[in-house]
Amino acid sequence: MIDQLIQQGVQQMTDESRFDDIYLRLNELTQDVIQAGTIGTSQVAIARTLSLATGLASDMREVKADIREMKADIRNLNAGVEEILRLLRGGSGSQT
Repeated sequence: MIDQLIQQGVQQMTDESRFDDIYLRLNELTQDVIQAGTIGTSQVAIARTLSLATGLASDMREVKADIREMKADIRNLNAGVEEILRLLRGGSGSQT
């Protein structure tokens, strides 16, 4: 009977250590899943940010090209106005 009680005690301890081991493994797995989820979420956020930044950079190149074109148009208009003023000054001087 004592041997039986000892064996039951050993069996109970073995079962408890198995449960402890299972809970320990579950906790480790849970932490791994949480970490993987965090890393995955971070990677998605980084990918979205890079995609947005790439799109914005492309938009900025287009805006810069538009600004250069507008500056060229303004220079041409300015040259045209200067030519008109020169002609007007020359025309009014020749009439007097």
